[in-house]
Amino acid sequence: MTGEAGAMSFRSFVVKGYAEGETIRALATATGRSYGTVRSALVAEGVRLRKRGHRPATTMMAVADARARREELSTELLRARLSSGLTGAVAGRQAGISQSKVSKMETGRLLPKAADVERLADVYGVPPEVRRRLLALVDKVVRDAEHRRAVLHRGVARRQVAVARAESAARTVRVLSVCGVPPQLLRDPRPDQRLVAVLSEGALRSAHRHWERLRQVATRPGVELGVIRWHVRVDLPDAGFVVFDEGMVVCELLAGNVVITDPDDVRGHLKSFRRLHGSAVFGDEVVALLDAARRDYERLGG
Repeated sequence: MTGEAGAMSFRSFVVKGYAEGETIRALATATGRSYGTVRSALVAEGVRLRKRGHRPATTMMAVADARARREELSTELLRARLSSGLTGAVAGRQAGISQSKVSKMETGRLLPKAADVERLADVYGVPPEVRRRLLALVDKVVRDAEHRRAVLHRGVARRQVAVARAESAARTVRVLSVCGVPPQLLRDPRPDQRLVAVLSEGALRSAHRHWERLRQVATRPGVELGVIRWHVRVDLPDAGFVVFDEGMVVCELLAGNVVITDPDDVRGHLKSFRRLHGSAVFGDEVVALLDAARRDYERLGG
């Protein structure tokens, strides 16, 4: 189908799939559309988006709340634009903001300024209560970011020493990577340390420079390399993390690393890791996947 009928068929498919538990990324792969297109379709249909990734308890609740507020702000900005009927380019032009900036604010990749949100609210003609909600959200999101920067820059050297000691003393190192190859897989393994690494298929396929290395370690004693295939229905966290034995977790964020030692939070990450580990393939299946990735890469002229 094409035109309006095709668009309705696409929207019906993603709404139904999302309601049945499919992730936005899985629906994007299934339909051949981008993540942003699927997300926009769901928002346009009034679907309440689920929170993404692992949300551990206690000391990490502040991080989870901050992520939820940023996700809500980006979704509400997208919803307001769709309700106005404006494209991102037109909205940006009328607000004096680039289309790229509008798009990044709607996907949560860019921290908006209050003035930008205020101008967009004027352009979209949102009701007063929606305007107040948007401005309250952006105020909280900006404060969250300022607090996070302060926490990340406090005692960096001391944390680095603690992490290095924990890694050196650990008998088992568990690594989850959702983008790229973790450095633990690129170093020679220690004979007295077990390394268990789980990668997303996207992380594996994007690391063509390291395919030969991964092929070597996939079946090496003391190293357990698993890959979560694209078609597997599983919720991946927003960022990777490393668990040293059962005493420390290091979450790898773009702004810096967060070190977690609270026992409840460590157990929560271990539980999440074991769940993802159970959804991965290992050994010869990983080798076969690497060979397939290489063939695809060469076929596409890589």
